[in-house]
Formats: sequence, C-alpha cells, structure tokens
Amino acid sequence: MTKRFVLVSIILIAAMVFMFGCGGKDDSKTDVKDTFKVALLLPGTVDDQGWNALAYEGLKRIESELGAEIAFMEQVAPSDIEQVFRGYALEGYDLIYGHGFEFGDGAMKVAQDFPDVKFIVTSTTIYQSPNVASLQNNNQETGFLAGVMAGLLTESNYVGSIAGMEIPSISDFQEGFVKGVKYVNKDAKAVTTFIGNFDDAATAKEMALSMISQGADVLTHAANQAGLGVIEAARENNVYTIGSYGDQSVLSPDTIVVSILNDMAEAMVVSAKKTLEGNFEAKHYLLGVAEGSVGLSSFHGWEKKLDQEIIDKVKEIETKLANKEIDVLSLPK
Repeated sequence: MTKRFVLVSIILIAAMVFMFGCGGKDDSKTDVKDTFKVALLLPGTVDDQGWNALAYEGLKRIESELGAEIAFMEQVAPSDIEQVFRGYALEGYDLIYGHGFEFGDGAMKVAQDFPDVKFIVTSTTIYQSPNVASLQNNNQETGFLAGVMAGLLTESNYVGSIAGMEIPSISDFQEGFVKGVKYVNKDAKAVTTFIGNFDDAATAKEMALSMISQGADVLTHAANQAGLGVIEAARENNVYTIGSYGDQSVLSPDTIVVSILNDMAEAMVVSAKKTLEGNFEAKHYLLGVAEGSVGLSSFHGWEKKLDQEIIDKVKEIETKLANKEIDVLSLPK
C-alpha cells in the first residue's frame, strides 16, 4: 500500500506540474500574440533629415498609433541584411520593414523560413507569396513636382538635381524632375547627376557648386544625408532650393522655397495597420499624390515673396495629379 500511495502521489504531482506548466505556456503565448512587434532596417541614419528620418518617423507613429513594440537598426550593410532580418524574425517580430530596394533579396530569402512573419520592402516592386510585399511612393511624381517648381522659379533657365545612387527609385525621381521642368518651361535646361552614394555631403556640395558656377539658380536633391551638402551650397550662394522627401525648410528657411513631401511615414502606418488587422497582401503598393503620400509642403511665408502666379500654378498641377488628370509616367522624357 505504501508503494501504491507513493506511486499515486507521484502521478498526481506530475499531473499538477503538467497542468500548471501548460497554463503558464498558454499565458505566455497569449501575451506574445497580443503584442504587435514591428522592426525596421535602415541603410542610413535616422537623423539624415530625409529618407531614413521619414521611415523612423513612420516607425514611431506605428508605436504610438497602433501600440506596437518597435525596434530598428541603422546603417545595415548589404552583407548583414539576411542576418538582421533573421534575428528580428527569431525574436518574434510580426512585421519587419527593409527601407530600400537593396533589402529585397534578403527579405525574400529569409521570409521562406518564417511564413508567419510579414516582410515589407520599400522603393521596389517585388513581392512574394505569402508574406513579402513592397511599398513605394511614386518617385516620378515627387521629382515631377520638384521639376515644376524649379521650372517656374528659374530666371537663368538652368536648374539642377543632385541624387545619390543610380537605383530605380532615385532614377525615377530624376526622370520626373526633367519631365516637370519641361512641362512648365520648355526653354529651361534641367541637369541631373548622381554622386554614387547617400552619405557624402562634401561631394554633393561640390556638384552643387559646379552647377551654380555654370548658372544654375534652382537646385533640388534626392540624396538623403548627402543632400545636406546641396542645401549648404545653395544657402552660401543664395540660390533657390527645393527640399525633398521631408519638409526641409528649417535647414535653410531663406533659400528653401518649398519641399516636395514623399510621405513614407504615412505609407508605413497604413501598411502596418493592414497587417495588424489581418489584411496583409503579398503585392506591390504604389502610392502618390492621389493617395496623399506625395505633395507640397507649406511654403513657410514664401507666398509673400513669390509671384502669386507661381504658387497658383504649382498648386494647380498638384491638384491635377491628385485627380489623375496628369499621368507622369506617360509623359515624354
């Protein structure tokens, strides 16, 4: 009887341990499921006042508006992309953004091992069922609005745009810029160039100074951190500047007339909300003026300094883009 009592006691204790253990695991799973975790991989730094800063703003909005737990890593080298993606997936993140086309191959490869994790890559058109999507604002429309503004502002009929790497999204901006200038000013010469990276502000400044010496009186950029060199060169020479991607007026209020917003932050919030609500789709999302992701910033008082005709014209064209009365992609280069 003693042996039977001991055996029964052991069985009862084991059963209790199993029950309590399973209960603890179930609670843990519920906690993890209830926490929406979002991570972001960046090619640059969050203080570039442009491309990377906008993505970080989007991540912070996802945290505040959707109650997400967030994480991010800056300056992710191409050789580390897969490792960083995999690390966040292993840590239980539900949604992971790669901010730039260069994150595409890594996302599609790692995603195959984590079918329950959603991956979104910006500035590309890739997608892969069931869990990889791409998110892209219409860079041709962004460049087009910058070109329209430059074409209206110029007095020398020489304007320029300095970009970072010659990649699809940035090439689209440059192409749109040339189209925009031609759309409003057929006499103007629109010069575009690439510096080969997004970090070298000194080289971007040299390029800007070279354009200014040749007569350029309006400049813009699509160069992230390096674009700060363009803004500096324009400020030192009192040359009109058009900010890009974010509202850059604060960087040089006396020369930045307006900025062309490429609101990736809003696009990220929209896509994250879809994911949280279970409406993620493995497809390419393209957002532009009509969707509210591209448009003009405030003129910050420049309305009083410029001819009203210039302000009216650029706003008229913005409205036509919003109403899809202008298809930038179909315009001649």
